[in-house]
Amino acid sequence: MTRRSVTPWSEDAEFQEVSRLATEVKPKSNRILLIFGVFLAIVAFGGALLVGRTSGGNIAVGGSKNVPAVVALKDIPASTQITADMVTVQQFSAEQAPPYAFRAKDLVVGKFAAIPIHTGSAIIDYDVVSDVSGVQPAKQAFLPIPAGMVAVQIPTGELVGVGGYIQPDDRIDVIVSYQPKGAQQALTKTSFTNLHVIRVGPAGGANTRGISSSLTVIVTLKQAEDLKWALDNTNYKFVLKSVKDYDVPDPDTSASSMDSFTSTYRIR
Repeated sequence: MTRRSVTPWSEDAEFQEVSRLATEVKPKSNRILLIFGVFLAIVAFGGALLVGRTSGGNIAVGGSKNVPAVVALKDIPASTQITADMVTVQQFSAEQAPPYAFRAKDLVVGKFAAIPIHTGSAIIDYDVVSDVSGVQPAKQAFLPIPAGMVAVQIPTGELVGVGGYIQPDDRIDVIVSYQPKGAQQALTKTSFTNLHVIRVGPAGGANTRGISSSLTVIVTLKQAEDLKWALDNTNYKFVLKSVKDYDVPDPDTSASSMDSFTSTYRIR
């Protein structure tokens, strides 16, 4: 009878055997965990698709897009009157719909931008006004006054100010009528020429053409003094110059009086 060889037991041998078995099992366990993780990711993605899918078959965030809002198709500067081609209606979900936004184009078309409106922005009630006079002008660091000149405000109105047609950057002349002390007749003469208008109306209002209470013009300091005296002591009227004559010197005219008027127009 052959004697079987018996390996003597030892603690080190048993530890090595256990380590070998654990090494063989570990890769299999990692593969199982990896497969299980991929399966969970696929299930989660499919669930997200089912939850976010609308009745029309499109993916939606936050529910159905059925809330209209008017948005700008282009940048709209302040004071600009809004036309139909500047805006469109875009659909939003209830969660994403801009609060206080207009829901239809006809509610904003014809109104004026109270502030600059940027492309893609939803238009809300505070962005527009019904009249351009409601637009708050942007603040300027300073008025565009050339060196050596001053700005002075002069009163105007419908009859004095050419019916409201004077607007910023226009040039005007000032005609005054005055009866010198001791003279028997009043004289009418163009006293100030080519005054540059830089503002129509007071600060804080819309700087635009139209009937206003005042004009701001550029003059020399001496002209400002003379203009103040003329406005306080004479009857005056503004004359609006042609844009083609801004750089053309005004002809020198003689003062008009009752005698010159009757002689010129042969009233007697």
